[in-house]
Amino acid sequence: MIRWIKSINHPLFKTLVTVRGNPRIALYTEPLWIIPFNLFSPFVSVYMAALLLSDSQIGLIASIFMLVRTITAVFSGAVTDKFGRKLTTFIFDTASWSIPCLLWAFSQNFWWFVVGAAFNGLMQIPHTSWMCLLVEDAEEKALVKIFSLLHVIGQSAVIFAPLAAIMVNGLTVVPALRILYFFSFLSMTTKFIILYKYGDETRVGRTRMEETKNMSIWQIMSGYGSIYKRIFASPKMILSLLLMTIFNITWMVSGSFFGLYVTGTLLIPEHFLAYFPIVRSVVIVLFIYLLQPKLDKFGFRSPMLIGLIIFIASIVLLIMTPAGSLPILFAVIVIDAVAYSFVVPRSDSLTQLLIEPSERARINGLMMVIVLGLSIPFGYIAGWLSEMDRRYPFVLIGAFLVLMFAIIAINKKGLDAMKKNIAG
Repeated sequence: MIRWIKSINHPLFKTLVTVRGNPRIALYTEPLWIIPFNLFSPFVSVYMAALLLSDSQIGLIASIFMLVRTITAVFSGAVTDKFGRKLTTFIFDTASWSIPCLLWAFSQNFWWFVVGAAFNGLMQIPHTSWMCLLVEDAEEKALVKIFSLLHVIGQSAVIFAPLAAIMVNGLTVVPALRILYFFSFLSMTTKFIILYKYGDETRVGRTRMEETKNMSIWQIMSGYGSIYKRIFASPKMILSLLLMTIFNITWMVSGSFFGLYVTGTLLIPEHFLAYFPIVRSVVIVLFIYLLQPKLDKFGFRSPMLIGLIIFIASIVLLIMTPAGSLPILFAVIVIDAVAYSFVVPRSDSLTQLLIEPSERARINGLMMVIVLGLSIPFGYIAGWLSEMDRRYPFVLIGAFLVLMFAIIAINKKGLDAMKKNIAG
């Protein structure tokens, strides 16, 4: 009973119960998106390989996805301001997730995936508008807890992963993924409808809609030059930009080639790909629940440095894992999960704390243009490296993590100054 009372008093539980408005609806509907995503995501590259796509084609698809994201990121802030956070999120969530899930469910060859990647790349517009919905009416000191809750919800969703493993083991990967993609279409579309029906336009959103109602998208974008100058005039925002770019490249490469490496080089049966996220998520949820509040007093820099050291260790161990060695591979997953818990919630909240609220949509959009533009070549580069040796993409990831560690290590003053923003 005492333990139950203590769990009720946990800061994350309090936030989940007391949060109101758009953050509440976003948190409560997130499972409708994250559960299906976690069901199919471990098998994406294996699914494409089963439909006879080469490593280079898989990497090229990742680069096409990044290219479309980059182009749409240019417009994302202007579209979000013009049409409002709520409507923009509904229209482009549907275009970037519902439509691609249907395409992937019926894919026959490389070109189906190219079209799917192009639609999926539109996700950058609702990424900007949804982020504004989430944070603009939330208390600043609650942001780390809100982002931590999103990660807990996301990681908890993998308890359904055994269903995907059973389906892949029983049906083989292609028919199983076709069913999972169609289910994802239904579930995600339901989430988008609920958020649109019960969400509210934010205060900043209403102001920006009023200010831009007689302006075209191009007119709204005419002020982007000053926004770019503002981004590059701020050392803190440049730091955030560098971290976002490195993270984006590492997640893209890992997501595209981990499944191929594990099944093709380490010779692990395909259905095990569904179990790795479960172990990872259990570790992340326990870490965030038990230790995350205690880390708040240390700010951003120290936890992120510790997390990056652990990340690098997990990559080294992954590269050195012998074929068929499941215990070592599970150890890699655990180590990676601990690193994730140190780094990612802080990285997510850091950027939002640095952005001026009245220009959040445009700054978010333009920062992502830079991030995605820099990331575009690395999908194809990683595919080219993978065709030589499927360990090489992870060598690339390790190099970027070392670079990130160096960037954070030399920015002591700026990051230590951010402690006060997450202490509450």
